[in-house]
This record gives sequence, structure tokens and C-alpha cells, in this order.
Amino acid sequence: MASILLDSISLERSGVAIIPNLTLSVADREMLVLIGPSGSGKTSLLRIVAGLEKPTGGDVLFDGRSMRDVAPARRDIAMVFQDNALLPRKTVRGNIAFPLEVRHVDREEIDDRVLAESRTLEIDRFLERMPAQLAAGHQQLVQAARALVRRPSVFLLDEPLSRMDAATRQMMRAEIRLLQTGYGVTALYATNDQEEAMAIGDRIAIIDEGRLRQVGTPDEIYHEPLDSFVAGFVGSPAMSFLPGTVRDREAHLDAGSLPVPPQTRSGRVTVGIRPHDWEAVVTAGLRGAVTAIEHHGDHVFATIDLAGNEVSMRFDGEIPAAGARVEIWPRRFHLFDPSGRAIAHIG
Repeated sequence: MASILLDSISLERSGVAIIPNLTLSVADREMLVLIGPSGSGKTSLLRIVAGLEKPTGGDVLFDGRSMRDVAPARRDIAMVFQDNALLPRKTVRGNIAFPLEVRHVDREEIDDRVLAESRTLEIDRFLERMPAQLAAGHQQLVQAARALVRRPSVFLLDEPLSRMDAATRQMMRAEIRLLQTGYGVTALYATNDQEEAMAIGDRIAIIDEGRLRQVGTPDEIYHEPLDSFVAGFVGSPAMSFLPGTVRDREAHLDAGSLPVPPQTRSGRVTVGIRPHDWEAVVTAGLRGAVTAIEHHGDHVFATIDLAGNEVSMRFDGEIPAAGARVEIWPRRFHLFDPSGRAIAHIG
């Protein structure tokens, strides 16, 4: 297998910096997920690793070896694309077998590996069909099978589940994770879906406008965001942000005040609170009014107006009615300075 190092990578197109200067490492046999808004540079990074795009500066190294002059076909990688990249004149069987055929693998072994991968991904009933006869989600499953049948050292996935229905996506998350760990493949996975990222990543890299905002485990990214961008990007519904001022060991908000650590400097701050970190209290809380209710089966998310600032709160028990007055208090909250940098994670 292989470790990957993106060393001071920069990329310009028509004089515009797509990736200003980025360094990122992926450990041998690790699943690292790139997540960020559309246009943040995720796909460009995958293409650079694959050798499909040449960086303006920097280098890609596999196990410490520069890939600068190594052709894509010699990098021992497999890639699954967001869009259909199947060979239209070959059957599903032919598409999955193709990377083994060009490497002159024994025919019996090809047949065995094609059948094994197609059964694993539950597409063996489609082996004699043409790609055009398949739904978009099944086409992506064929792409995944074609990539995995090679058992590459590096596995690159560019939003591979985006065209699948919810049930198939759920199944494929678990399947891709099992296959990646089972084969011991180093994987770099790009997605816009934060739930997907949290579910399958050993580590997550948040990227915005070609810059890394934070790299860490799913738990670190969620509970200890380095800045307000990461805090607001990860989590659904999103973290609520309230303007405040720290003085006399309290963060003073429009709706009340929250105690902060003694070492917290005085000045303007932003208080961030996730929906599930609120709790209903009887007295001495922040008072507000419910303005909207969003049902999610066994729980609801309520939008609450706190002195002109809206927050989202999860209710698991008694559901308040729209317009109801409530008193709430955060079990945990985050402080950010005026630049967005995290100051403290409290609770």
C-alpha cells in the first residue's frame, strides 16, 4: 500500500489561484475524507494525486517517492468519479473486468474477481447489461466494482454516492469502508455530504477556497472546531451563532449572559451553540419564543427567537408549540474571536 503526501501544492488556472499552497498527508491504509463547499478544490486535489492535472507548484509523493514524472497509469491508483465514466459499448461484466484485462490477468482469475466484487456490491444480476440500461446509482456501483477489482494501492473517490438514493447510499457507506479496510487500501475521498464524511473517515480535512481549515478525527472536527467556518459547516442543523461581549467572567448576549473561564479576555466574541447542546430549564435560563418546528420522527428541531437572534434546538421529549415561550440553557458552547478563531470550547 502507500502513504500520500501533498507537499506545498499550488494550482492556478488563467492566473487565478485555485489552490494557493496546501500540504496534506494521508497515512498508509487510512481513509481521509475531503469535505468543503462546491468549488473548494476537492476534485482538483484528487486529479492532482491521480496525475490527471499537473500542479503549478509543489509535489505529490507516494511512500516518499515523487510522482512528478510518473504517468497516471503507473501510479497504481483507482478512481471512482461522480459522473458516469463507464465504457458504453461494454457490458457491466466487461467494464468491471477491463482493468484486469489490460494487465493480462489470467482469465479464470478475472472471472472470479469480477463475480466476487459484483456480488459484494449486489450488482451481479446486471453483469450482462449495458451501462445505458442501468439507473444512475447502479452505474456508480459498477464504477466502484471496476476500481476495487484492481485492488490498488491508492483509492480515489470523487463524490461516488451522489447519484444514489438514500437507502443505497447508506449501504454503500458501510460497504466502501469495509472494502477499504479489508483490502488495506489508502483512500482519499471527496464529498459535499458531511454526514457521509463523519460516517466513513478516519480523519476529515475541511477545505475552503483551496485552503485547509482543519484536519482531524470526526470527533475533533465536530467537538473542537478551530474556527467558526468549520463549526458552522459541520453539523446539521448548523450551529447557531450569537454575538456577545466578554466582561467580568461572563459572555453577555442580547438574551442574557453565560459564564466563561476566568482567563477569557474581555472583548467582542461570537458564541456558537449546537442544536442538541441546548436544554429546557424552568428558571434562570435564556428566554425566547418558538417560531418554527421541524419534525424528524422521534425528535423535532425548533427555531427559537432569543431577543432577535434565532437558534435551533433539538427536543426529544415534549414538543413545544409554535409561538410558545421557552426558557433554555446551553450544556456546551464555543467562543470565537472577531476573526472567527476558536477561543474556548466550554462544557
